[in-house]
Amino acid sequence: MTPFVMLTIPGRPQAKGRPRFSKAGHVYTPERPRNAEEVCQGLMREVCTVPLEGPLKLSIWFCFRRPNSWNKAQRVAVDMGYEEPWYTGKPELDNLVKLVQDAGNGILWHDDAQVVELVASKVYGAKSETVLHLSPAEV
Repeated sequence: MTPFVMLTIPGRPQAKGRPRFSKAGHVYTPERPRNAEEVCQGLMREVCTVPLEGPLKLSIWFCFRRPNSWNKAQRVAVDMGYEEPWYTGKPELDNLVKLVQDAGNGILWHDDAQVVELVASKVYGAKSETVLHLSPAEV
């Protein structure tokens, strides 16, 4: 099935930060996650002018740049599919997904509750980026 929306967000994937509380009792989101969410929203607005309706399937690949310490054989083995490219470091996958889902509210979908099927992966790649595919959910 062809995705409704295909989007690549350049840069290292950023996790949704926990809310912080000031001494005066105000709640705020830390600067880095807030900026990352704003970048995501800007790119999402470029590819989707009206929020999508109905149940949706969201596929996300969080790509982290391969370490410079990898030799050529390791890079080729992952690129050719001989070894699994899984990135097992921080940040946690669920926090990465949460930032993307919150950023899409009101832009890609009316509410992230419309996402009824989710496929998400953290992998090594040639460069750091986040790749999204959004399509209608199938029964």
